[in-house]
Amino acid sequence: MKIQTDQLSPLQQVGQVNKTAQASPTQAFSEVLAKEVDAGMAAAKATTTPPIGGMAGLAQAMATQAAQAVTQPTNTERAVMDNVDTLLNQWENYAGQLASGNSGQLRQAYGTLETIQSGVQKLKDENPGLAGSSPQISSLVNELEVMTVTEKIKFNRGDYT
Repeated sequence: MKIQTDQLSPLQQVGQVNKTAQASPTQAFSEVLAKEVDAGMAAAKATTTPPIGGMAGLAQAMATQAAQAVTQPTNTERAVMDNVDTLLNQWENYAGQLASGNSGQLRQAYGTLETIQSGVQKLKDENPGLAGSSPQISSLVNELEVMTVTEKIKFNRGDYT
């Protein structure tokens, strides 16, 4: 393979940069740090907006508070998420039991699957308006229910024996 001179020039430039960086690493670092800090300060000054007075300022403050309130889950949503977390941990146990493959573990796996199914049903019964208040969590609960029913069908069909 022939090495062309146009391929050597980028390598020579990299070598020159490395030589200057090796000469004084603390100086090079402090220069880079100073440039980054200056760039960050300039960006922060450019993105800050002056305070808005009157009704426009009040509307902006209320919109900010409303946006923060939306991101904070309610106590009901938090309880549902904790229950979903418990169900997902049970799914991990179920997967581990299936992976072992012996018949004793398969019996335990079926019991775990029934526990998951009853947990999902209890979650849906306790929170009937979940679809309206939190569609993302409701979708997750529905997905857990579909997975549970599918696994139960596969288990009863004999896929794991």
